[in-house]
Amino acid sequence: MEKFTFENVESAQGSVVKVVGQNGEVELEVSSVTKSKLDGDEWNAFSVLLNGKTNEPLSQGTYKLENEAFGEAELFLSPNSETEYEIHIAQKR
Repeated sequence: MEKFTFENVESAQGSVVKVVGQNGEVELEVSSVTKSKLDGDEWNAFSVLLNGKTNEPLSQGTYKLENEAFGEAELFLSPNSETEYEIHIAQKR
């Protein structure tokens, strides 16, 4: 997960991320990357919003995400709606 940084994920904004789970894989688009209030000298903290298709819903859980900007990372993904998903990152610097 060391390549899943704010800068790398922000550079992937607008691109497609392959999301691999137990039931196969789907593609989600990185719609926004935002630093959180916790971000600062002690913490690298940000959130990522991803958009998908209504006919390919994902349930809350841990998935492998793949993209050229950050490689591969296993992350916990939460649905906000039928098509929007969110990831929160808080890493001690």
